[in-house]
Amino acid sequence: MRALLPNSAWSAVEAHARQGYPHEICGVLLGRAGDPLRIQEAHPCANRNTERAQDRYLIDPLQQMRFERDGRRRGLDVVGYFHSHPDHPAVPSVTDLELSWENLLYLIVSLREGKVVEAKAWVRPSGQKNFEEVALEVLAEGQKV
Repeated sequence: MRALLPNSAWSAVEAHARQGYPHEICGVLLGRAGDPLRIQEAHPCANRNTERAQDRYLIDPLQQMRFERDGRRRGLDVVGYFHSHPDHPAVPSVTDLELSWENLLYLIVSLREGKVVEAKAWVRPSGQKNFEEVALEVLAEGQKV
């Protein structure tokens, strides 16, 4: 499986991750499911986990519902979520796995000293207990999803 991400959506994720450092940031990915998965928009959300913001996130449910409703009106679905791993690799943690939903994309951004160093995409297929890495392609500006 692979996922296509427009440069504008990547820029939103990257900026949110840098601004939130050294805490984890999070957000909602809207697009269309399939292979390739077509991410069209990335919407930053507030991290409601204030007790462990350095290594946990909790998406604001009201923001999530608003983005989900708005997306549906425009023919888009929630296809996944993104979050950051400050000073840790872009690999799902045990907590990420325990809280994940099947068949949704999880885009993880790794930062070192406030700079984005890598991003990887993951999905937990139906009936599976582990994530599989998804080939992520950030499209050039103007390239259609």
